[in-house]
Amino acid sequence: MKKIFLLGLIAMIAFTSCTKSDDGNGGTTVGPQITNTTFATNHSAGSKIGGYKLDSGSIKIPVAGTSLSFNYDTVTKRGNWSDTFKTPLNTADFSTATYMTGVNQQLLGQNISLNQYFQVSSSSWLNLGNYMGTALNAPIPSIGSISVPVQAAKQNPALILVNFPVSYGDSIAQTSTNVVTAKVTASTVISGFPVNLNNESLTITQTTTVASKNICWGTLLLKDYMGPMQVVVQKYTTSIKTDLAFPNNPLYNAAISAFLSSGNLGITNGQVITQTSYRFWAAGKGLVMTLNADGTANVTTGL
Repeated sequence: MKKIFLLGLIAMIAFTSCTKSDDGNGGTTVGPQITNTTFATNHSAGSKIGGYKLDSGSIKIPVAGTSLSFNYDTVTKRGNWSDTFKTPLNTADFSTATYMTGVNQQLLGQNISLNQYFQVSSSSWLNLGNYMGTALNAPIPSIGSISVPVQAAKQNPALILVNFPVSYGDSIAQTSTNVVTAKVTASTVISGFPVNLNNESLTITQTTTVASKNICWGTLLLKDYMGPMQVVVQKYTTSIKTDLAFPNNPLYNAAISAFLSSGNLGITNGQVITQTSYRFWAAGKGLVMTLNADGTANVTTGL
């Protein structure tokens, strides 16, 4: 999600250079039921979790079914990873957050601070949104400049990552949005159209559509865990649509599309990025493995 947020900022710079439902099955009591107990403990402020990575293609994409067997205890580890969960700082915007994660990233030669806020409760794990803690002020050579103030990009409604208890057959269908605002000063010509902006407001709206279902259950064998674990596998697909617009001067909106689709930028206004991951939830432990959209996997140990 942090990468998607930054993609929105990059697209903006390029221009100037819940409904929760289920699928009718109502879930089922067949297979293990994973509550939030251990997950909430391991994802509280001040906690740190970690594990090892697996190469792309080493974990097969799960298929729908029951009483399945997943055996990965012979797969070679490929490096370590860790996450530290911090006490939420901006409670004015994220009053229900139970922890946050943060990154500092270079963008146009500036250090950008970005925190992501989460809430864990007895009923769900939620992504509440992002907070950009440092302003971005960047000149765009030969064109103008752009500034992005300190601000919260809150998910509306909060994005559901999973519902507890995690049960085979349960599903999530949801649409959530967040908005980032910026100011643009630029003077250029795009496709023969003169563009003259003087501190013009620009909005970046990201619309996330979630289609998630717990597709199978069975036993899982992993390195660093004794014996097979009872697991439910959650298939989690997001489609994220990014729209840039000048709300006070819609005449320039056509120029955005023309500029982004020209040259070698390789992006379009309204572009949709779809990603699917698979989460392996183990009874009595919580989230033990995530198969990422790029085919790599993260295994959480010490649970």
